[in-house]
Amino acid sequence: MHPRMTSETYRVLTRLTRQLLKAGEHTTDTHVLAEGRLYRVAVSLEPVPADQLDAVINRYR
Repeated sequence: MHPRMTSETYRVLTRLTRQLLKAGEHTTDTHVLAEGRLYRVAVSLEPVPADQLDAVINRYR
């Protein structure tokens, strides 16, 4: 199981997703500095098929 993310993390990811979609992009990559280290970050947006929605929603309950 993945560790729970904070509501702030979800808000930031939602904002990033909206910005990417508005720009017509579905992927991006960048580098971030956190806790004294440089990290490579890659984001890929993949729509969830309708037949998988229940499984995805249940994952977050």
